[in-house]
Amino acid sequence: MRKEKIEKEIKEEKKENKDMKIKKRKGEKNMGRNFVKYIFIGICISIFTSCDNNPMSVNNVCDSDCFLDLSAPNLNLDENGYYHMGFIDGYNQTFTTLQAETGSLEEYQKLEWIANKEVLIDGYWTSIINRWSYTDEEGHAHTVLSAWEFFIGDTISVYSGYYDQCNFHYLDSLKVIVE
Repeated sequence: MRKEKIEKEIKEEKKENKDMKIKKRKGEKNMGRNFVKYIFIGICISIFTSCDNNPMSVNNVCDSDCFLDLSAPNLNLDENGYYHMGFIDGYNQTFTTLQAETGSLEEYQKLEWIANKEVLIDGYWTSIINRWSYTDEEGHAHTVLSAWEFFIGDTISVYSGYYDQCNFHYLDSLKVIVE
């Protein structure tokens, strides 16, 4: 009888230990879920209630004095708004510098440039303009345009654009006749 009582006590003790492990595991799972939930809530609160540029704020106003004006200061501009680039004989290509004025004096801007012409070099189509430039302290950006001999008589369209600190998009273009 004593042996049966000891075996019964051992079984009950094992059952209690098993029940305690299960309860402990459930608590650990709930703690993990609660932790993730609190992190998610904290992130949401910080996104929607902090900073001046809150996307959910009704009073969110962003002022910008930026603009975009492209020019080719080393080329002649005709009465129709086209720039004229003389091709230098005896060379494969001729270069000129293009300029962008942005009015952005407080922040540097990254401008993207693209042209409507490309050159096939070693099996790869290559842009004839440097694709990216940054503004300086005066809000000016520069890039280089290259014209190849087979562009003589063609008009190259150049486009540039950027997004300012208010996420406004600016875009401008100019046209260069290769002569």
